[in-house]
Amino acid sequence: MSTLFPDPADEAESDLLTGLNDPQRAAVVHAGTPLLIVAGAGSGKTRVLTHRVAHLIRARGVRPSELLAITFTNKAAGEMKERVAELIGPQAKSMWVSTFHSACVRILRSEADRLGYTKSFSIYDSADSQRLMTMVCRELDLDPKRYPPRSFSNQVSNFKNELIDYEAAAAQATSHQEQTVAQAYALYQRRLRSANAMDFDDLIMLTVNILQAFPEVLQSYRRRFGHILVDEYQDTNHAQYVLVRELVGPAVGPIPQAELCVVGDSDQSIYAFRGATIRNILQFEQDYPNATTIVLEQNYRSTQNILSAANAVISQNPNRPPKTLWSNAGAGAQIVGYVGDDEHDEARFVAEEIVELGRNEGIRPCDVAIFYRTNAASRVFEEVFIRSDMPYRVVGGVRFYERKEIRDALAYLRILANPQDEVSLRRILNVPKRGIGDKAQEAVETLSRRERITFWEALHRCDEAPGLATRARTQMQAFV
Repeated sequence: MSTLFPDPADEAESDLLTGLNDPQRAAVVHAGTPLLIVAGAGSGKTRVLTHRVAHLIRARGVRPSELLAITFTNKAAGEMKERVAELIGPQAKSMWVSTFHSACVRILRSEADRLGYTKSFSIYDSADSQRLMTMVCRELDLDPKRYPPRSFSNQVSNFKNELIDYEAAAAQATSHQEQTVAQAYALYQRRLRSANAMDFDDLIMLTVNILQAFPEVLQSYRRRFGHILVDEYQDTNHAQYVLVRELVGPAVGPIPQAELCVVGDSDQSIYAFRGATIRNILQFEQDYPNATTIVLEQNYRSTQNILSAANAVISQNPNRPPKTLWSNAGAGAQIVGYVGDDEHDEARFVAEEIVELGRNEGIRPCDVAIFYRTNAASRVFEEVFIRSDMPYRVVGGVRFYERKEIRDALAYLRILANPQDEVSLRRILNVPKRGIGDKAQEAVETLSRRERITFWEALHRCDEAPGLATRARTQMQAFV
């Protein structure tokens, strides 16, 4: 007498596919060829991604450590980890689920010494980078009105997003303005290197440089990551595109090509100003000729009236693959368009609508969200709400890590880990007030340039700084 027992892998697969529609199910179980999931807004893409990861582990036997999942925000990465952990348990902890920048930091902490950095290198955010570029422009004696440091920072960022180093930028410069930018770019990079620091754009560019310059490093990561998933693929820039391509590898080679799955929607591409290009998603099938494309069009978030309006607007874009969102949620309320005489009339209309919603439908103010294009636009709404005695809360403001006191504390910690970090050092040299003003710091900077030493080393030799006041010198010696 024999007894048949169900295959645990089959049971795992059945559990993970429950509640998915047909295209979602196809995206979860797809195997072999590169996969492009075109996910319309509200089509359940996060559920598809997490269930695909769980399916790889539970039904296909993939080890979590072989998975690299890339998202665009730390919040999205945290949510994916939590959801996958709910499906497969604590083994999800050994997955790499992170942003592009976080993944690159992990690689660089192990490999940056190949480029002359120590493993304790500092990472400059946009404010730090802007401060350094201002110092660079001042050192080059550039008029800030004619050569705004912020503009230079943006141009350098664009170069790095295109994987163009300062030598290539100088070689392709044709005007005096472009040559000046290239000169500032070169000095900016030298100052970063002397500070043992990288900016955000360096994290991806230098990771690509290492993978391309050191085959043994590239091969180790290709062997490790047999499955790569990328969210919000329509918002990737050229550097991120090349990073993914390097990690995936060629279709034919000594190491099997990683199984790539990207999720995106050309209709939702909003980061062109940061170098993102929808070319990456529009030409995915050209980059990977054997790719499979699955379109998720059923929307679970909105009513059909909203979707029909959105479809009508986006259909005017001639350079998009066809896609029509639909919903089972019914037609829903009609969309109302109101053109105010001015911003005050617009705010008055919104306030009256909120009052009507509360009177007729029991909607509370906390159930209503108002979106505006710029932060300055909030003022007129706040004035109307105050006059109407309507409770409100402005969401946003200064983020925790952007508060002055937090940035100051982090600068102290950075100096402990990396004393060569000039930007952090100069940030806290006179915080709290020690009588070490800008002129005193400029004297030390002059010494560092003259002796070709770091700012930290020049501080130790501040008695040699030209024109330094006795009180400032005493305070510097006490600081170091």
